[in-house]
Amino acid sequence: MASAHCTTELGNHLNKGIESQFKMERVIPYFQPIMNLLNNRVWRYECLARLLGDSEHIFLPSDFLNLVEKKNMNADLTHHIYEESRRYCAQRNMPWSINLSDSDLDDESLVAWLIHQHENSKSTLFGIEISHACLQSHLPILTLLRQKCPNLAISVDDVAFLSPALERALSLKLTAVKLSGNLVKDESLDKEQLRNLIASCKSTKTKVVAEHIESQATLDTVTSFGIEFGQGYFLSSPAASV
Repeated sequence: MASAHCTTELGNHLNKGIESQFKMERVIPYFQPIMNLLNNRVWRYECLARLLGDSEHIFLPSDFLNLVEKKNMNADLTHHIYEESRRYCAQRNMPWSINLSDSDLDDESLVAWLIHQHENSKSTLFGIEISHACLQSHLPILTLLRQKCPNLAISVDDVAFLSPALERALSLKLTAVKLSGNLVKDESLDKEQLRNLIASCKSTKTKVVAEHIESQATLDTVTSFGIEFGQGYFLSSPAASV
């Protein structure tokens, strides 16, 4: 019990420490490239939120997202990361994407704002990523975004299998399907299932991206399946500037 009590106290102390350092203007985008594995060139960048703390300590989203939710600032964070990323990427003509959460997709005003920003855009540089887990309940929103913003790049993240929801999403001309980081590293991997998933993506001209490539061995496994795009620390770490 003493150990659990100490752990709880430590967690509360850390949360208070982050809360005292949290200001929206201190949240900055870090850019991690998605690489074309055939030519080792950057295909596009994923924009990841980081909190610049005291003494230049960098907090990951897992450190402060609970605080954002507690303060009901989810939409504020999304707007902020969008604007900061757009300002940086537009000057450099960089293809870029931000992550949208369940709460973002449930927020009618945020979705309307996103459509307003991009429904008349001829540019294909901006994109969104949504998780496979929230795909089923948000297919109508995804359909609306595709109808209103035909040039918006849409990727589904953390995919481990070809679900009925993903099959329907593929018909909406997804830009990419990003495979779960543990999928290709799983020793019990169903290779035939993965090949079928890849084939379904290729049949709709949807790019397949392997995530969390952190070693040469993982990269070799990825390329052995004919996967042409990858992301991970072995290829390139997220950085504040590129």
